Amino acid sequence: MLQKTARLWAIIVILTLVGSLTLAGCGQKAEPPKQSQPAPAPAPQKPVYKVALLTSGPINDGGWNQSAFEGLQDIKKKFGLEVANTENVKQADQLQLIRSYVNQGYNIIFGHGFEYGDTLKAAAKEFPKAYFIQIGGIEKNGANLGSTVFHSGEAGYIAGIVLALTTKTNKIGQVGAMEIPTIKADFDNMKKAVAKYNPKATVVTAYTGSWEDIGKGKEAALAQFNSGVDAILADGDAVNIGVVEAAKEKKGLVVGWSRDQSHLGPEVVLTSMIQRVDIMMEKMVKDVLDGKFKGENVVMGFADGVNDVAPYNAKVPKDVQDKVKAVIEEMKSGKFDPNK
Repeated sequence: MLQKTARLWAIIVILTLVGSLTLAGCGQKAEPPKQSQPAPAPAPQKPVYKVALLTSGPINDGGWNQSAFEGLQDIKKKFGLEVANTENVKQADQLQLIRSYVNQGYNIIFGHGFEYGDTLKAAAKEFPKAYFIQIGGIEKNGANLGSTVFHSGEAGYIAGIVLALTTKTNKIGQVGAMEIPTIKADFDNMKKAVAKYNPKATVVTAYTGSWEDIGKGKEAALAQFNSGVDAILADGDAVNIGVVEAAKEKKGLVVGWSRDQSHLGPEVVLTSMIQRVDIMMEKMVKDVLDGKFKGENVVMGFADGVNDVAPYNAKVPKDVQDKVKAVIEEMKSGKFDPNK
């Protein structure tokens, strides 16, 4: 009897243990399946920029257009961007060429000159994802159209000092391409400087109506030299070449424009008013690359290293050079603004 009772208790204990283990197993929660991590989002691709330049005249004009072409090559080297250019662009062809460039993937377009204003406004509206930049103008739209221009009047005033103090006949000339605001401002300030530094001198002005007609530049300059003028400020792109040719024939003197033009006639070019187009172009492109382009008009001058004076001909006395240097320093410091 005792043995049966012991067996019975043993069976009960075993069944109780088995039941507990079963219940415990049933009470365990299944582990949730591991969820796969989402793939990282691809890094946003930087936009690819390509730069195109349109010039109204030839890129070997020794002045305005050549400066822009050299600036374009500097952009290619400095920023590693693909570049292209078209020279001798007629005004009627500007928009068609811009459309062609945009359709080829060019998205930074330079129009080099005041004459590109209306076309760039139209292009900026037509192609809102591209950037349009006018050099030597004032166009802007607060978005994808901006411009950069020299501090008008600064260089003209300096040229006036040089011419006022080197003329022998007290008759000075001005030969420009077009009577646009930028050229007129420099011509007007040249007259201011002449009146201050040589009140006896008079100034005559002529516009050729062309940026690239060398013959018209020579014709205008010859007319002035034949009237008694002995020194001319030339501001007309390729027209300047004709002015220098006339000076050689008449033994006159010239102050060049845009870049050092002494190579055109070392014996007649007194100096040149330098305009660093390359610095201006690089700044505008860098603003686009850095996301800082604001579609505004950027004015730059002597204080920015953009306006400058080329080396002087030996015919420019040291005291004249010193006067010029002193006035430029006043412009840089803000003490003197020739436009006021």
